[in-house]
Amino acid sequence: MKAIIALEEMIKEEESVIKSIKKQLANHASGESKLSYMGLASAETNLENAQTQLEKHKIRLKELMSLDNAELLEKEKIKDAVERQNYLNYQTLRIKRDVTRKNDEKLEAMSILDEVGQECMIEDEHLFEIAEKSLSLNLTVHVDLDKKYAEIKKSFEAFVKKIDDENIKDLGTLNFRAILTTLHFHVLYSNIQENIDECNLPAFKGFPKFEDWWIRELWKNHHAYYALFKWKGIVRSLCNTEEQKRTWEKIFTNWIGIKKILSDKGALGYHYNYMFDSMIREYSSLEEELATSSLKSMDALTKAIIAKEDFTKEMPNHTIVTDYVIFKREQLDYKDVK
Repeated sequence: MKAIIALEEMIKEEESVIKSIKKQLANHASGESKLSYMGLASAETNLENAQTQLEKHKIRLKELMSLDNAELLEKEKIKDAVERQNYLNYQTLRIKRDVTRKNDEKLEAMSILDEVGQECMIEDEHLFEIAEKSLSLNLTVHVDLDKKYAEIKKSFEAFVKKIDDENIKDLGTLNFRAILTTLHFHVLYSNIQENIDECNLPAFKGFPKFEDWWIRELWKNHHAYYALFKWKGIVRSLCNTEEQKRTWEKIFTNWIGIKKILSDKGALGYHYNYMFDSMIREYSSLEEELATSSLKSMDALTKAIIAKEDFTKEMPNHTIVTDYVIFKREQLDYKDVK
């Protein structure tokens, strides 16, 4: 149990402190290392306090060890539930008092919290991440988008009711991410279309189709990774502004994350995966390639391109020692091995 482990660690630390103080007092008594009157009094007081704390913690540990395992488990569950509820109860207050965040970010975070409710249990950091994305897309300043969000959420909830497996349809944060990713896809699709109409650019025929095997074999087959990499680049080329390109990078990260989680669940995730694909298709016209002939054609094309690709090329700014690695070394006082 966590309480037992924590007490055992505290007892070890207190025993170490007592040992250190006793050694300090022994050195003083032998004349090896004299303490001032103040230092001596402080050491004796600290020894007495440490011994008192040690005795208390040993008694408490003995009590916990004697408890029935079932009772202890129940106490842990209650404690975890109380901690979780307290986290949720004071979340709005924490957001308001966060001095590192701008007021618009705080307001957006609280607005999102009101929409999703406590049952979603979104941690502060993730909540602000969602809020930042919402602000970057100007989601809250458009009434139409508010309506679109409500519409997507309603469609999502209708789909979820059709799923029988409780473990799949009740995925907490993933449910909210799926709705938000669908909305972001819709916003990007609409923005690209608007830019084309305003600037009289060539007609936008929609996003290219994706293929399921890219996701299923991701990190296992370099062909899958390369095909997905190329597809992502094609979509990026459809973006007309730098803001759209940056937005697409973030949308892709969320989309591929959700798709990979669902793909890894196998048949258990089919209904949820189909629901997610259906929502994306409905609100941004992104479709999956289903025709075997087209799948074979793209597979052959990918292999042909890979055969000609020079994988020895590096990015212009390629570096093996990243800024984060440098930061981490500093935090760990790491001595580099050249």
